[in-house]
This record gives sequence, C-alpha cells and structure tokens, in this order.
Amino acid sequence: MLLQKKTTPKTAAPDPRLRDIQDRLDGLLRITNTLFDFLRGFVLDLKELKPDRFRSQLDKLNKLIGSDEKIKKIELGFERQKGFINEYIERQKKYVAERERELRDIIDLLVNAMTDLNTENREFYRRVHSQSEKIEKISHLDDIKRIKNALRHEVEQMRDIVDLKADQDKRSIDILAQQVEQLRNELEKARTKSMTDPLTGVYNRQALDEYLDEKVKRASRLGEEFALLMLDIDDFKKINDTYGHLIGDRVLMAFAGKCRQTIRSDDFLARYGGEEFVIILEGAGYRNAMKKAKQICETVASAKYTTDQNHSGQYLSITTSIGVTVFRKNDTAESLLERADQALYAAKQKGKNRAVGRRS
Repeated sequence: MLLQKKTTPKTAAPDPRLRDIQDRLDGLLRITNTLFDFLRGFVLDLKELKPDRFRSQLDKLNKLIGSDEKIKKIELGFERQKGFINEYIERQKKYVAERERELRDIIDLLVNAMTDLNTENREFYRRVHSQSEKIEKISHLDDIKRIKNALRHEVEQMRDIVDLKADQDKRSIDILAQQVEQLRNELEKARTKSMTDPLTGVYNRQALDEYLDEKVKRASRLGEEFALLMLDIDDFKKINDTYGHLIGDRVLMAFAGKCRQTIRSDDFLARYGGEEFVIILEGAGYRNAMKKAKQICETVASAKYTTDQNHSGQYLSITTSIGVTVFRKNDTAESLLERADQALYAAKQKGKNRAVGRRS
C-alpha cells in the first residue's frame, strides 16, 4: 500500500501594503500624542481660564483618537472638541494681550505721574525710561548670551542711575532738614521775642496770660499748689519825674534783675504793665509765698543804684509793695489776679515796702 506524503497548508505571506499602513498609523498616533503633550504645555496655569478643564478635554480626545472606535465616531468626537480647543486658545491669547495692555497702562500711568515732579526728577525718570527702552530692545536679540550680557550692562547702568538719584535725594533731604531746623529755630526765637518784655527781658503780659490760664487748668485738674505775687515799685512816677524816663527804665531793669535773682529757675516772672510785675511760685503754699514776698521786699530795699555814669555820689534806692495770694478751688486766672491786686492795694494803704496776703 502506498503511503501518501502528508503536507501542511502554507500560511499566506503578509501584505507589505498593510504593514506599511499599520506603521504609518502607529507613527501618526505617536505624533498625535506628542502634539497633545505640546498643547498641554502651551496652556497657562491661570485660574481665570480654567486650564484643568481644558487639559481634561484634551486627554479625552487623545484617548478617543487612540481607541479602536470607528473612524466616523473619532471624526465626530474631534469635530466637537475642535471648536472648544480653538475657543480656549483664542481666549488665552486675548487674556494675555489684555494683561499686557493693563501692565503697559500701569507703566504709562506711573511714568506720567513721575513726569509731573520737579525738573530734577523728570530728568531722572527720562533716563530710567531710556534704559527701559534699551532693555525692551534687547529682548529682540537672537543670541541668549548676547541678551544676558546686554541685560547685565543695562541693569548696571540702571543701578548707577538709581544710586545717583538716591544720593541727590539724600543731599536734597539734608538741605531741607537744615532749612527746617533753621526755620524752627527762627520760629522759636520769634515766639520767645513775642513773649518777652523788650526792656526788662522777663516775660510780658501775653506770656503771663497764657501761662496762668494753663496753670489754673492744671491745678484744677490735678490739685496742685501755686502762689501768685503782684509787685509794684513804690513811687515810681516820682522817680520818673525826678530823674527822667531813662533812669526810670534802668530802675525797671534793675528791679526785674533783683526779682529774678531771688526766685527759683522754675518760678515764673512777668512784667504785668508799667511798673507792675507778677511772680508765680511753683508748688508754694500761703506761708512760703509770704516768706518769699518779704525776702523780695528786703532784697529790693537794700540795693542802691547810681543815677549817673560819673558816680558822683548820687544814689537811688527803691522799695516795692507786694500782694500775695494762692490758688484755691474754683479759682480762675481773673479771680487770682483780682485777689492779688486787692492785697497789693492793701500793702500800699499800710505804708508800702511790705507784703500783704489774701487767702480768699
């Protein structure tokens, strides 16, 4: 019996055209994936544009393209997403352009504001603007190293300009500070002059009114003690009539000097008017105020003054009468002065050259 040779069926060889089509499809898918990666990277992380939602839609479309779905379904899905993608890209471009315009508007606003300053500042900002224009032109250079070196150079120049302006401003501020200090000193001198009696050098009536008013308010609020003495040079009109007003002025000056020597540095001495003076003794009660008033009477009476420059032997002595009072609850400046004036009148009535006090 003859045996037949067993043969296996031959497998058909793959069609080269199909292999080529498959390779092309695989390549296109890789390219598509890469393009989608680029598109994801193009998206700016700005919350206003909702980039996460856009990336999510890109991922869905990418999966659809790489799936085994029918081409019609893939095309339909792409058509739906194409408009969304294009709309997002346009919205992002518009947003960036608007941001750039807003920044330029802010820069223009600042530049315009700065140009309203004085001439020196306008020149400074002109130079700053010139440097900024150079930096803007640098951004159009192609070579990165050239950009870096050019930027470094321009930034150094910008820093020099800013340092120079800072030095100029410091000098200007120093000059202004000196002028302010000078004006403050002149103002203080003018105030002191306005509050000082030009003849005797002690405080004048205006200074007394202000000081006494504040003193009464403080004493009423805090319960502090102080005394007020009203002094009058005895028979001053007779001195003027006998020796003349020049000698009378010298007597006023000498009397003020004696009073200043007798009281403390924190006590207050003012010329009340004519030959009348007022002394305010800080923290003094009635007893101490009377003691101080009597001491002033003795000091003034014991001094002798020449009446001419030749010292011919003519000497003049003066005396003073003093009215004493102290601050009481509910007192005002007017009531204190009136009470002291009444005490002074009583001293005159009792023979002058003495101190008389009134408590209330």
